[in-house]
Amino acid sequence: MRKVKVGIAISVALTIISLLASGGPVVTIYSQGIACVQDSVTLSLTKGVKVVDLPVPASTIAESVLISSDATLLSQSFNHTSAADLTSAAVGKKVEVMTSNGVYHGTLLAYGENSITIIDSSGDIRRIAQPQQVSFGDQGTFALNPVLELKMQSNKAGDLPATLSYLTGGLSWVGSYICILDKDQSALSLQGQITLANQCGLDFPAATVRFVAGDVNQVKASFSGVRAAPAPMAMQTSATEQSAFEYHLYTLPGTIDLDNRVSLVVPYTTASNVKVKRTYIYDGASEPGVQVKVSFDNSAGNGLGIPLPAGTVRLFGNIDGALLFLGEDSIGHTAKDETVNLHVGSSFDLVGERTQLSRVKIALSTYREMYRITLRNHKDEDVVIDVREHLNGTWNITTSSQNYEKVDSNTIQYLVSVPASGESEVEYTVEYNY
Repeated sequence: MRKVKVGIAISVALTIISLLASGGPVVTIYSQGIACVQDSVTLSLTKGVKVVDLPVPASTIAESVLISSDATLLSQSFNHTSAADLTSAAVGKKVEVMTSNGVYHGTLLAYGENSITIIDSSGDIRRIAQPQQVSFGDQGTFALNPVLELKMQSNKAGDLPATLSYLTGGLSWVGSYICILDKDQSALSLQGQITLANQCGLDFPAATVRFVAGDVNQVKASFSGVRAAPAPMAMQTSATEQSAFEYHLYTLPGTIDLDNRVSLVVPYTTASNVKVKRTYIYDGASEPGVQVKVSFDNSAGNGLGIPLPAGTVRLFGNIDGALLFLGEDSIGHTAKDETVNLHVGSSFDLVGERTQLSRVKIALSTYREMYRITLRNHKDEDVVIDVREHLNGTWNITTSSQNYEKVDSNTIQYLVSVPASGESEVEYTVEYNY
C-alpha cells in the first residue's frame, strides 16, 4: 500500500485556464511518458470538515497534486493498493473480483501489478486485468482503485466546483510522419501525426489533448515506455502550435475520448509541394553501398515553417497509382528554418569500392597510405556522389586526383561526377603522424 500525506494550512490558489470551460479535462502529454492533467470536479461538502474521495490514476505523482476551490484544503492523501500488494496467503482463497465490466467469482491462483488470475467453479482459468476491488468474504475487501483523499473545510454545505491538477505516468505520445514523393520525385506531401497512448488506468472523456515537444528535465525517470494496441485513426484538422517556455506546445482540435488502454493516431499537420533534394553519399570506411539521402527545408517558403516534433519519417513513392515504401528514418525536434535530412537506404544502381593500395612507415611515428575509390553508375543519367573519407591523427594529403574539401578535423569530401553507364575514380595519398 502506498500512502502520502501532505499538510496544507491555506487553500491553494490556482488559475483555471480557459480550456476547462468545455467541462472536460485538459491533458498535456510529454514524450517522456508523463502528463499534466487539469480537470473540473465537484466536491460534495458539509458545513465544517469532510473527507472527499476523487479517482486518479495509479501512477499519480502525489506531491504534484493541486486542488483549487473556495473551501480550505486541510490535508490530502493518495491511497493505492495494487493487486501486487496481496499476500501469498491469499492464494487458494475464495474471492470476488469486481471490474468495470462485471463481477467474477472463483479461487485466487495468482496476482500481479495490474491483474488477478482465478479459477471459477466450471474449471475455467481467467486472467482479470485492471481489477477494481477484491473481496475475501469475512476476511476483508481490498479496494484497488487509486483514490485521492481530500480533507476539506467549508463554511457551507452543498456541491462546490473545484479544479484538480496533477502529474501522472502512463500517458505518452510518439510523433510520426508520412511523406509521399510526387511523380518526378522533386517534391513531397507530408502528414504529421501523433500516437497517443493511455495506460494510466483512468479514462479521460471529451478531453482537450495537448502535447509538448521538447526535452523536459526530470529528477528521476520513473516511468517506462508505453505499449498499447493500435486503434482506428482519429481524423482531425490541423493542431494549433505555440511556444511554451523553451518548448513547443501543440493543441489538438476539438475533444478526444482518451480511454484507458487505448492508442489513438491523430493527424496534426499537413503540407504539400515540399521541395526535396536527393543526395548520394559513399562513405566506404563506415558503411557499404552508396547511401541515398533526401532532405528538405522546414521553411514557410517551402510549404512548412513550423516546429516539427521528433518522430519517425516514412517515405513513400507513387508508382503506377500505388504507394511504394522507400524507407524510413528518425528525426529529432526540428525548429523552423532548419533542414530535415533523411537516410532512405542504399542505391541499387550505384556501386562504390574503396581499396587501400599501400601503407608504408616512413618515419618513427609517420605512415604514408594510398587509397583508390571507384564509383560505378548503372543509371541512365549522370549523378554526383558525395564521397566521405575519415582521416586520423595529424594528417596531410600529399597527392589527390580530384579536388576535395575539408569538412572537419578528420573528414574530407569529394563531389565526384559519375556519367551514366560509366565509372569514375578518386586516388589520394595521405601521410599520418601519430
